[in-house]
Amino acid sequence: MPRELVYLRNARFPSGELVGRAGARVSPDDRGFVFGDGVYEVIRSYSGRLFQAEAHMERLRTSLAAVRIDAQDTADLVDIAMDLLDRNGLAGADALVYMQVTRGTAPRAHPFPSPAVLPTLYVSTTPFALPNELQEEGVGVATLSDFRWARCDIKTVSLQANVLALQHAKEQGARECVFIRDGAVTEGTHANFMGVVDGVVRTHPATNHILAGITRAVVLGICARERISVREEALTETELRVLDEAFLTATSFEVTPVVCINGRPVGSGRPGPTTARLQALFKQAVEALPSGRKP
Repeated sequence: MPRELVYLRNARFPSGELVGRAGARVSPDDRGFVFGDGVYEVIRSYSGRLFQAEAHMERLRTSLAAVRIDAQDTADLVDIAMDLLDRNGLAGADALVYMQVTRGTAPRAHPFPSPAVLPTLYVSTTPFALPNELQEEGVGVATLSDFRWARCDIKTVSLQANVLALQHAKEQGARECVFIRDGAVTEGTHANFMGVVDGVVRTHPATNHILAGITRAVVLGICARERISVREEALTETELRVLDEAFLTATSFEVTPVVCINGRPVGSGRPGPTTARLQALFKQAVEALPSGRKP
């Protein structure tokens, strides 16, 4: 079996190196390890074609600026990702590209290191296939009070709350956990949530209480183009009981129907027509990807 390669740029490899995943080493003093002091991105690759790569890179730059990590040398990350896909035999397969940047390695202390240290940059690729049955049959979700911090718009590696919430959903037999903050539906642990009420797609606005997903933006763009009514207005917890349809959007979910919430059917308990239409239109957007990276 060929060795899986990852990319690592840190104090040990200041110029960046491709190394075997099994042999990759990060210092125990890395701030990503001791504080969760870092950000990340995940990009979908369809047969070596990156989906919305520039939008993902722009969000990564936004997250880096928000947490004040100076990692200006991220401009080559897309080229690194393409090289890794090729070297790991994934240029012709569906995969996920993971990118992570932490503040770097320094003695443990809460303030930023002074002087600043070299940020740790890590990139990996993983084969990925979204099970057809999820999109055809839909999934169940559970709800939970949103106990996360108030900067959910930053894609930080500090995901303890999301881990606990998704475990809660799993223990309820659900595929995803959807957060509710002060009576308003925000988002899932790793997906945006959209509901359909009287033919109108509703979803939480892009505030600091959600991570505005790249797939979310693509779907909202499709709705605008196809004249599907949309309101970026939070659903209430009460409205979850009267939804005609619901679905999740995410890099790892694409457009996936939600057919039950807390064990209660959504609408007919089957994927609805608006969801099915958006699924088909999203697939058309993927099929239209040119060869190579997608700007």
